[in-house]
Amino acid sequence: MATIEDQTHDTGDDYAENETLILDMLDRFLKTEVKPYVHELDAKDEYLHEIVEKMKEMGLFGCLIDTEYGGLGLSTSTYAKIVDRISAVWMSVSGIINSHLIMAMTIQRNGTEAQKREFLPRIATGELRGGIGLTEPDCGIDLQAIRTVARRDGDHYVVNGSKTWITNSKYGNVLALLVKTDPEAQPLHKGMCLLIVEKGPAFEVSRQLQKLGYKGIDTCELTFTDFRVLVSRVIGGKEGLGLKQILSGLELGRINVAARGVGVAQAALDEAIAYSQQRKTFGKPICEHQAIALKLGEMATRGSRTLAHRFRRARL
Repeated sequence: MATIEDQTHDTGDDYAENETLILDMLDRFLKTEVKPYVHELDAKDEYLHEIVEKMKEMGLFGCLIDTEYGGLGLSTSTYAKIVDRISAVWMSVSGIINSHLIMAMTIQRNGTEAQKREFLPRIATGELRGGIGLTEPDCGIDLQAIRTVARRDGDHYVVNGSKTWITNSKYGNVLALLVKTDPEAQPLHKGMCLLIVEKGPAFEVSRQLQKLGYKGIDTCELTFTDFRVLVSRVIGGKEGLGLKQILSGLELGRINVAARGVGVAQAALDEAIAYSQQRKTFGKPICEHQAIALKLGEMATRGSRTLAHRFRRARL
């Protein structure tokens, strides 16, 4: 299989042309390797092992990581277009790379040089694949209320606590884990840090959560019982910065969610148009009735307006 890396060596005036080649390659992959199997895999809620392996071959797990660290070095705008196209076929696939890339970009933006060189090349290839460990049973958007604690013990932290709704945590093998190193700190964020944690003893996937939708992607509860992590795995090498680091990383997640919405909306419009051309009433396709034509036109207009806004935000 051709890889996206083959198309990413030029910059400047050549970037737009290369972007077109990249997106064309992605479209072919989605058409042949994903779309024919979506309904079956979604209905069974089976993990996308074969699709993930092909995404690794294409370089998608490193699409935003700098070329210096083995990634493709694509722009955020191109990433938004990738997510748009993936979500128009099956949104779950976009979730597999989104949480992974939030973790990767958090390390790239905030990690020490040693951390970048140790982890980013393996994250870019998908050898290390994972996401972010933030949410807890009693803590969602108020991240300062987390209870997972990391106590210093020589050259290690000893982590105890639990996380929930963590994407890529069953079949992945690494997380950026938000913990409290000083639960008594004031303000609260001063006692928080992000740890790079690889799976090991005392890192337990308690259960995989069942969802009404968003199938085919692993979302789990995690339990840490005296789980030991090297002090050198604190992202940036300094305590007290974890909340700030992950909030900056979540900006990428917002771009991903917006791009997903555009992709799903485009798929809905395409299906609506196709159906309106087939379904007939009063001797003609319903798309030829003014009321239906107006609805389709409004859908297309709103989708185009949202698309333009999404690309503006991705470029900022």
